[in-house]
Amino acid sequence: MVYLSIISAILLFHYARMIFQFRSGWLKLPEINTGHHFHGRVFISVIIPFRNEEENLLKLVKNLSEQRFSPHHMEIVLVDDHSTDNGFETAKQLQKSHQWLKIVSSKKQGKKAALRSGISSATGELIVTTDADCHFSRDWLQTIAETYLEKNPDMIVMPVGMESGKRWIDRFQQNDYLALQLATAGAMGNGNPIISSGANLAFKKKSFLETSKNIQGTQYLSGDDVFLLHTFKSQSFRIIYLKSAQAMAKTYPADSLKQFLLQRMRWGGKSKGYEDHFARNTALTILIVNTFIAIMPFIALFFGIQFFTIWVAAVLIKTSADWSLLNSGKSFFSVRTGLPAFLSFSLIYPYYILTAGVGSLFIRESWKDRKGR
Repeated sequence: MVYLSIISAILLFHYARMIFQFRSGWLKLPEINTGHHFHGRVFISVIIPFRNEEENLLKLVKNLSEQRFSPHHMEIVLVDDHSTDNGFETAKQLQKSHQWLKIVSSKKQGKKAALRSGISSATGELIVTTDADCHFSRDWLQTIAETYLEKNPDMIVMPVGMESGKRWIDRFQQNDYLALQLATAGAMGNGNPIISSGANLAFKKKSFLETSKNIQGTQYLSGDDVFLLHTFKSQSFRIIYLKSAQAMAKTYPADSLKQFLLQRMRWGGKSKGYEDHFARNTALTILIVNTFIAIMPFIALFFGIQFFTIWVAAVLIKTSADWSLLNSGKSFFSVRTGLPAFLSFSLIYPYYILTAGVGSLFIRESWKDRKGR
């Protein structure tokens, strides 16, 4: 038991230190509010791969048509990844009434191939990627453009919020996504980025073309966002985080528990391909600590109640660290989870991480009903 106590203390200290560093990094980042003073112009190409998104395309294009950004300085490139619904036909119909809309059919299969097809056809200096099920404020592109012109970065990582739902699983997903977003931003605030989301990402087309042959993780169907970030980081390109509610993209929870778990397994599976040591160590730390907490009650059940004390201490330390992180950013991301709900999520969380982690090792990667290798 002494050895187990020492191991648990080392693990929890390392984990808590990491979480508090994320919190510190998040709080370091200045919050940006645009003043709508535009002293220059940049042409933006928004790349949106889609597969079987017929229902979302109408809402997406309507949302983008309401942007407070000159249509003469933007194009929206919808890239069809071999849809089997009427998504492509819907996109072609929308194009007739929106001159800034461009429709591309990806020759190869997969989200990565679709993104590359869109980028190849893009004419903009600045590429912005998002998903067909996202929505944005009217100042989304304006805020991105102002930041780009002021800072001249190679990449801009931006926040993605998740809408709340009425179900318990919806709120669980929202809090899980909040933790992921705060870790993303916190690492950026500390000058050591680890992950990004293609649902809201901007980068210079020139910088992408310079590194496109060296991007890691080519064996995965998705993961274009994280592997591109790691490649830019390895090349010492300038990467910044845009902490602005106006620049936030909003998405929705998965429709079912199965879809949610499969999505997280897909995300977890990509971590095996990380070449960035900090990103890989972060993912490993989270998996080890949550696995430790998940199995400790069973160890106590079979080997003595004294092990239950270690489990309680571990849960208290981890929960305190996690709450401090989420509480620091929930207002920015419009998450209204109180402490009682958070505690219920915390009891489930280790088993969810263990399930997603183990599942990612054995379940084939899939994206939009397409299986990977």
